[in-house]
Amino acid sequence: MDKRKISAVCATVAALAALCVPGSAAFAADGTLALNAGDGSTLAGHSFTVYKVAGYNDVVKDGANVKSVSASSPDATTDAWVKAALNKNGVTYNTSEGRNAAEQLLRLKTNSDTLRKVAGTLQSTAASSKVAAVKTNQTSATGSLNLTLPEGYYLVVDAQGIPILVSTTIGGSVRMSNGQTLGSTQIKTNVTKIDKKIKSVDGTWKDSAAATNGETRDFKATFTVPNKLAVDTITLEDHMTGIVYVDGSFHATTSSGTDVTNQFGTIGKDKVGNSDGTGFKVTSLQSFVDTYQGKQVTVTYQGKVVNASKANQGLNQILITSNWLPNVVPPDVPTPGPGTDETPVPTYDVNLKKISAADGNKVIQGAKFKLHNDSLNQWYVWNTGSNQWTFTTDESKATEFSTNASGVINFTRLGAGTYTVKETQVPTGYFSFVKPSFTLKITDDGHVTITGKDQPGLTGTVNNADGKTTTPTAVVKNIDNITQLPQTGATTMGVMLVGAFAIILVATASGFAAYRVRHENLGDGPAIA
Repeated sequence: MDKRKISAVCATVAALAALCVPGSAAFAADGTLALNAGDGSTLAGHSFTVYKVAGYNDVVKDGANVKSVSASSPDATTDAWVKAALNKNGVTYNTSEGRNAAEQLLRLKTNSDTLRKVAGTLQSTAASSKVAAVKTNQTSATGSLNLTLPEGYYLVVDAQGIPILVSTTIGGSVRMSNGQTLGSTQIKTNVTKIDKKIKSVDGTWKDSAAATNGETRDFKATFTVPNKLAVDTITLEDHMTGIVYVDGSFHATTSSGTDVTNQFGTIGKDKVGNSDGTGFKVTSLQSFVDTYQGKQVTVTYQGKVVNASKANQGLNQILITSNWLPNVVPPDVPTPGPGTDETPVPTYDVNLKKISAADGNKVIQGAKFKLHNDSLNQWYVWNTGSNQWTFTTDESKATEFSTNASGVINFTRLGAGTYTVKETQVPTGYFSFVKPSFTLKITDDGHVTITGKDQPGLTGTVNNADGKTTTPTAVVKNIDNITQLPQTGATTMGVMLVGAFAIILVATASGFAAYRVRHENLGDGPAIA
C-alpha cells in the first residue's frame, strides 16, 4: 500500500480515537458550577466573570468519585497567562518532563498561601493578558448562581468579592476521592454582611425600637459564616451609645438551632471614645469558620438603656470583621472593611397639663399622678440622680408626681408601649372623688395617642401626635362645682351623681343620728317645771 495512504489512514484513526477519549480536550463534556452565597444571603450586587484556566484530559474514576485527572491549557494565550502567574509567585516546573502550566496549577494545594497568591495575580493580570472570558456579567438575585461550562478548572472573578479557583463537576461526579467538592463553592465575599435588630415591646424584632431609659432590651445580629478558604476567624464589635451590655447575655446559634456560643472566645468590654455606653468585642475560634462556613448564625444579647433621651437617642452599632487568611486579598485590591449595621433606640417625652373645668385658662398646681406601663405591667419609679426609671409591681412604691406652678408634669424618656396615667390626689378645692385617668400609647416611631380612661370626658384626646418633633400634651380637668357636670360627660355625671347621693345619704344619716340623740337626751333629762 502507498505509504502516503497508510499515513493518512493512521492520522484519521488517531483523530477519531482522540474524539472518543472521555474528558479529552477535543471532546470536552459540559460540567456544572454552582456559586453560593450561603444560608440567609443572596448574590444580589455581585457580578461574576469566568475564565477557563485548565481543561481535563484523562479522568480516572473511583466509583462515584474522581480519583485523578490530567490537565492541559485551553489555548496558548491562557497557557502564557497561567505560566506568568505561577512564575511570579515562585512556582516553576520542568517542561522537559512533560509538565505544563495547567497541570502545575492543579498541583498546588487547596487553601495554600501560594494558591491564593496565584489567584490574585491571575485576577490582576487577566485584562492585560488578553485572555478571553468564558462568561461575563453573570448575576443572580437569589442565593445561588448555576453555570453550565465545559468541564475544567476556572478562575471566577467577583466584582464584589475575592477571586476563586474552582472546578466544575467531572463526568457527573461532585467529589474527588480525597473529599474535595467539585462543581460548587461559596463565594469569598469581600464584606460579610450583618443584620441587626432590637426586640420591640410587642415582642417583634425591628430595625429600631423605642425603650424607656432604665429598661433592658434584647438585641440580635445575624450573618452568614464566610468561606473557610478565605477567612480564618471573625470578630464582632458592638458599639453602644447610651446603652450598656449586660454581662453574660451573649449567645450564638445556627439557623438550625445548634448552640455555638462556645465557638467564641472571652467577651471583652468595648468602649468607643467618649461614649456613655459600653458594648463588647469577641473573636471566634478558627474551628467556628471551618465547621460552619456558609451557615447562618444569630448572636443574641441584652443591653440596658442608661442615658437615652429625646434629644440624644441610644444607638447600638455592630461591626463584623473577617480576619482574612494571608494573601487572600489581591495586592491591587484594598483590604475590605467590616460589615456593619445599627439599631437606633429613641425615647420620647409626654406632658400632662392640669386645668380647671370651670376656667380653661386656670392651671392647677398640686394634682398628683402615678405612671403604670400596661405593656410590662409595671409601675414606674423615677431616679432623679441617674435620670433613669426603675420598675415595681407595688403601686405604693411608684413615684407620685405633682403638677408644678404651670400645672404641668413632664413624663420623660419613655419607650414604646401602652401606659395608664392615674390621678392619685386631687388638689384642695376640687371634688376629691373625681380622679380622671388616661391611656397613653407610644409607638416605636414616636407617634403618641392620648385618650381618657376613668372619667374620659375630663381628658382631651390627642390623636397620633408626632413625638419626635413635639412633646404631646394631655390636658386633664378637675371640677369644683356641680354645675360643671354637663361639661364632663355622661360617665363622669354618673359618678358625680353617685358621689352627691352619697353625700346626701351621709348628711341624712348624720341628721337622723343627731335627732335621735337629742330625743333620747330629752327623755333622760330632769323633768321640766
